[in-house]
Amino acid sequence: MNKHLFILLLLPALIWACEGTKKPAVAESGAEFELLYRPSYASSFYIEQQGDKKWLHVFNPWQGAENTEMRYCLQPRETFADTLPAHYIPIPVRRAVCLSTTHIAFIDYLGQTSTIVGVSGAGYVSNPQIREWVTGGLVHDVGYEELLSYETIVTLQPDVLFAYGVNGEMKAVTDKLNDMGVRVVYLADYLEENALGKAEYMVAVAAFYRLEHEAAGAFEQIAEAYEALAERGRAATVRPRVIMNAPWRDTWYMPGEDNYMTKLLLDAGAQPIGIHRGRDSKPVSLEAAYTCALQADYWLHPNALRSLQELKETDSRFARTPAIINRKVYNNTRRSTPDGGSDFWESGVVRPQVILQDLQHLFHPEWSPEYEFVYYEPLQ
Repeated sequence: MNKHLFILLLLPALIWACEGTKKPAVAESGAEFELLYRPSYASSFYIEQQGDKKWLHVFNPWQGAENTEMRYCLQPRETFADTLPAHYIPIPVRRAVCLSTTHIAFIDYLGQTSTIVGVSGAGYVSNPQIREWVTGGLVHDVGYEELLSYETIVTLQPDVLFAYGVNGEMKAVTDKLNDMGVRVVYLADYLEENALGKAEYMVAVAAFYRLEHEAAGAFEQIAEAYEALAERGRAATVRPRVIMNAPWRDTWYMPGEDNYMTKLLLDAGAQPIGIHRGRDSKPVSLEAAYTCALQADYWLHPNALRSLQELKETDSRFARTPAIINRKVYNNTRRSTPDGGSDFWESGVVRPQVILQDLQHLFHPEWSPEYEFVYYEPLQ
């Protein structure tokens, strides 16, 4: 078992069926439903127990979705039959395909990495074991979004394919996979509005491995560590101003006030500027963004740029911004793959407390003078 979970086996689980919430039975079975897990931070899933089955409910799993609920029945392998509908998944899962690197991170944290047989965009995967297995032919690259290789996926015979949807168009792809006998499960972790909500999805994934109790205990410790750091950050009296992102094809996208990255900066003791209402990133004019950049003490996430010179070459006016003049431009590229993947977006999903500690050290180095960055690095 994964070392992260081994020490947690005796920890009390989070918010289990003691809440006593029940729902009436549905036509698929005569057994009653009992609430098994209600998240403390995530807003887009919960888990129910129905006899020896578990039901995972996922809400609005792609941008723009409204009143959309996906229901998945996690059926014990010993009673599972291939003739069951596509939303039935045999557990514990033995073979999984992951279309997002965050799915890899969840499974790896649970100590179940060996069940991964396919990934999407192998060059962007940071996990060293998966990269080694891809090179050795033990794990296969199944393609990316609309360029998925249906043939490869079917050949791998996965128990489940974990998917995500940037928009509703992806459902046409996954419906086709269902028709080909591939059981697809949508996860909505990337749409959660705070870092702990994203991390809490480890419990949803753990249910496919019968490890939800252990994962709940692990998440409890992650949340406690994060909240302890965030309490200090929220109390900061000096809050440096921060601008995020950089132009992409003459468009600059700024995050919303409900974006998880905005909340991370606030928890780190900083003040994001240029943000707007809502969650999703929205385009702003270069002039408006430049005005914000002139007010910012720090600049974060300038796309994939790795040097101040590259950033200056994007727009000559940037050379006059305080963050560049004072060399306070940072990117989350310290742990990157040769193809441009970043472990910030992979293992960072289950280590939000580490990301927060990185950010606090960046904005308030006096709080932890001996600390070394894990995900962030300064542009030189």
